Amino acid sequence: MNAEDRLDRDRPAQATRRIAKNTAYLAVADTLCKALGFVFYLLAARRLGAEKFGVLSFAIDFVTMFAVLTDLGLGVVSAREIARNRSAAQWYVRHVMTMKLLASAFVILLIGALATALGYPWATIRVVFLCSLSVVGTATLSYYAWVFQGLERMELAALARVAQMAGLVLGGVLVARGAVAVERYVVVYSGAALAAASLSVVLAAVHLIRPGLTFAPREWWGLLRMALPMGMTVVFTMFYYWNGTTLLSRLANYQAAGAFSAAFRLAMGLAFIGFAFSGGVFPLFSRLVASDPVLSSRALELSLRYMAMLMLPVAAFVSVSAPALIVLLYGNGYDAAIPLLRILGFWALFACLNSLWSNFLISADRPGLVTLQTGLALTVNLPLNLLLIPVIGARAVAVSLLAAEAASCVLLATLQLRAPTHARVGRLFKKAPPVLGALVVAVLVAAILARGSMPVALGGGLLVYLLLLIAMGGVGRADWQVLRYVLRSSNA
Repeated sequence: MNAEDRLDRDRPAQATRRIAKNTAYLAVADTLCKALGFVFYLLAARRLGAEKFGVLSFAIDFVTMFAVLTDLGLGVVSAREIARNRSAAQWYVRHVMTMKLLASAFVILLIGALATALGYPWATIRVVFLCSLSVVGTATLSYYAWVFQGLERMELAALARVAQMAGLVLGGVLVARGAVAVERYVVVYSGAALAAASLSVVLAAVHLIRPGLTFAPREWWGLLRMALPMGMTVVFTMFYYWNGTTLLSRLANYQAAGAFSAAFRLAMGLAFIGFAFSGGVFPLFSRLVASDPVLSSRALELSLRYMAMLMLPVAAFVSVSAPALIVLLYGNGYDAAIPLLRILGFWALFACLNSLWSNFLISADRPGLVTLQTGLALTVNLPLNLLLIPVIGARAVAVSLLAAEAASCVLLATLQLRAPTHARVGRLFKKAPPVLGALVVAVLVAAILARGSMPVALGGGLLVYLLLLIAMGGVGRADWQVLRYVLRSSNA
């Protein structure tokens, strides 16, 4: 047991504060990043128009799909192992960063070759190539984010991510003054990634780890074998998330790709609370699993319930306010994104639940089950896209994402029930009546207030939801007692 574990055991309140602080850092960073990122895409969408914005979205999503090959699960493994033994951070950073830089060069060449082979116009290929230069930056930035997560220094990861998004917005404002060209926006995109990656390296060097590279292929094979199940998970996930825009660009048109991208990026931004919470409890899961599997399952059970309480209002709000949100933010030229956003609001609910569940399985050294889940998601998503895009266009991509996440949620619940020490999923449904009751009343209040002001409707609906949730017993003293007991009785 290391010093951090002993301190957490003896001072559970301090562990609670640290989890809350790290979750807050991620939540604040996600809020700023989603807001700033959305501003960049909003500037680009309004400046470029639906068709050219579709080209930009295609280029970014196409590059993102293949950029995953620079990681292959090495970031997740590093975060897990560093959380268990912080003295190993230097070794992991030096080995993994060498592997990532070599992989980045390969991926850039691969992206250029595939874009050419698929027969895209030269103008589109040029945009894709410029965008592919971001691979080195994203590979470095994402890896250091995992390292900071393992060290529970989420404020450093948050700072680098916010810097990247701030650079995007600044660049977007500057290029908007010139010619209307997609290339200008992808240069900003790649430049911001490279700058933020450099900042991550500097922050790590100053606070935690000296930079360096280690060329040791024999060690790399061992790392890759350990990371492969999670690596396949990441590959499946990236292709699952981003194949829709690519297929829309080939089977429909760039306008459809632009409408879907507008709705999807907004839905991702609105889900920031759930994803931040999921990331914040990952280090706790990693240590609880090693010290007390029974308590780790109770922690999962509690976390799942809170995740549902967080994300149900988001899905309901999006469903009610989708027309106002799209028209307000994008303008009348993006009316096709309204039905997509309504569907994607419920996708966000399932996606956040699955994110939490997957983090628990990874921390429990059961990454193969997460690979199975993401494989199922891609198996549901890709055929539905191919089948439905020619028929219903961009709506097919939203439907396929929702279907894939719902199927994944059912699979993960089934697998967890078969585990020796499992979270009692049935307990989640015992709290469902007060949660749903509070939600229905809050949505009705928000719908009435929305006739006057959308911000007032959002604030009023949220306040009513929280008050009714407490009054109806959705959250009570027992919840805090269980959380304190988990922390006090464990080595975390």
